[in-house]
Amino acid sequence: ALLAANLLPLVAVLNGQWTLFAVMYLYWAENGIVGGYNVLKMALARGRGASAGSKLVMIPFFIVHYGIFWFVHGVFVFVLFGERGMRGFQLGQLALVPPTLWGALRLLLLSHGTSFINNYLARQEYQRATLEQLMQQPYSRVLILHVVVLAGGFVVMFLGQPLPALVLLIVLKTGFDLRAHLREHGRLEPAAGVRRA
Repeated sequence: ALLAANLLPLVAVLNGQWTLFAVMYLYWAENGIVGGYNVLKMALARGRGASAGSKLVMIPFFIVHYGIFWFVHGVFVFVLFGERGMRGFQLGQLALVPPTLWGALRLLLLSHGTSFINNYLARQEYQRATLEQLMQQPYSRVLILHVVVLAGGFVVMFLGQPLPALVLLIVLKTGFDLRAHLREHGRLEPAAGVRRA
């Protein structure tokens, strides 16, 4: 599902349908999806220290902290890669999804939802997940992608958005995303010899 979700931007770029801004917007929106699913994970976590009282403190803290991080990232995407730059930027733009990206956003929701159901629920990762782990997971994943995507975006913009550079950006992001996904779920695997409930 992860590879399929990352394949759509590649196809759209190769067909000339998406610009650099469309790709950057999609990756920013995906970070919001990651944060949303992480709130669900925290609410369902049953690992060490995941009491109801801890959740009442940690979940709102995560929403505010991650939300600010995500919001600032979105402003950077619009100001640095949007057609109008700083002069044409308005906060309301962050809530307006470009019509050409709705299908890709649905696919990303499905991809992360599939992972949530198959890994977190069906494989009972929630039984082992702690609130501390879940607080860190999105940042360890998103920060690397944030650096790769922004740095790659600057290179693509500097080169005048040539097709090979855009394709390379998407391929790099997909590779980092897959690696982070495997590491994330590897940490929540039961120890050898421990039976699943």
